[in-house]
Amino acid sequence: MATEYTKCCGLNIKKVSLGQLLFNKTMIFAYILLAIGLIGWYEIYHLRFFHDFVNNRDIINAGGAASDHAKMLAEALKEQIFNLHEVEEVNKAEPWGIFVTQYTYLLYGGSAIIFLVALAELFHVKIAPKVAAALLTFGIAMDLGGMTSIASDWGNPLHIYWMIFNPQPQSGMWMMLPLYSIYIPFTFLEIYFLITYKKDLARKLALVLVILGIFIDIAEYYIQGILFNLNVPRHLWTDIPALWIYFLISGAITGIAGAILFAFLGLRNKPYFEDMIKNASKMGILMTVLAALYEIINYMTVDPKWLNLIMHGSPISWMYWTWIVLGIVVPLILWLTQKPGAALIGAISALIGTFFMRQAFIYGGNIVPMTDRFGTGPEATSTYELAALKPYAYIAPHTMEILIIIGCVGLGIAIYSILDSLFDVRNINDNVEH
Repeated sequence: MATEYTKCCGLNIKKVSLGQLLFNKTMIFAYILLAIGLIGWYEIYHLRFFHDFVNNRDIINAGGAASDHAKMLAEALKEQIFNLHEVEEVNKAEPWGIFVTQYTYLLYGGSAIIFLVALAELFHVKIAPKVAAALLTFGIAMDLGGMTSIASDWGNPLHIYWMIFNPQPQSGMWMMLPLYSIYIPFTFLEIYFLITYKKDLARKLALVLVILGIFIDIAEYYIQGILFNLNVPRHLWTDIPALWIYFLISGAITGIAGAILFAFLGLRNKPYFEDMIKNASKMGILMTVLAALYEIINYMTVDPKWLNLIMHGSPISWMYWTWIVLGIVVPLILWLTQKPGAALIGAISALIGTFFMRQAFIYGGNIVPMTDRFGTGPEATSTYELAALKPYAYIAPHTMEILIIIGCVGLGIAIYSILDSLFDVRNINDNVEH
């Protein structure tokens, strides 16, 4: 049965029923992941707003309701939820957790896909126009899933609110706001021109759009690098020169692995499937080699005491070695074969390894230099007495946080599925050649 389309704004929109749009196999899988995430979101909402310790109504009433002192005390108590021992979540001593891990994992991976596809288009890689629309859509879906993850730390939406109404251009976080306001719409614009590729206007502007896309992608990584470097007292990796390049390389491994897995799930029946796998594997080989070189730079530049924490002296050591083995060594060996089956196993390995690399990066900053100086719990200090930092200020992710990041993956899958169902991004440019 031939697929039917309707024209709107120069786009061919596929005619699908509501059932086909919202209840296909991909969407049902996404709903399962979203349902898991909803459990976590509900739990965190209940914890933050209805926990006995947070419910300060009785305290305010005890102070006569009109007492400013009582109200201030109640608000102070509400803030202290982030220091409750029974709440294994992000707190004042551990300001970043698995939400930021997921954010950097999906955002850097998705942005890397967009960057590499734009680069392939610019250099007229033969396979690029056939897969560009699908991969860009997949990349933007990853980005939006990652942003949802960090928004789940509910302080961040409030920060965004105040950044809009009280701009602080000198703030590292503020730098990301205008970038995303350009980056996300621009990527959708690029997808629009790709899925209307046969139009003369699209052909004339394609090179300009690709070049602008590359500059925006580089700007994103550069600003992210600056942002993380602003937190020097807390991070193990901030001594690395050109941190933004390290983000790009490690993000590219995630993106390439995701693209290979995507090809197996969505492009396997295409005649160019094997070319896609070979091209992705070659790029993966390059990126894993560069990542290995960057790790050597780590050993040469980071303080030996820090290396001890990274490699065998802290709770993040196993995460780091998971990254080295599953994120670099195994994918490199398997991608060298350029065989589809081996490439898929390498991709799955890389997806696991790069997640733990992000987790080690984020949690590493929470281990050093947090220390219990006054017997009141871990707190920040600028004194680098690394050998004395035991027990480590480390909080494993709470179950609700893990459920939420699963839900964020489901959201990304749902976004991609809806866009693919409507705009047929996997098939739109099958017959296009450079």
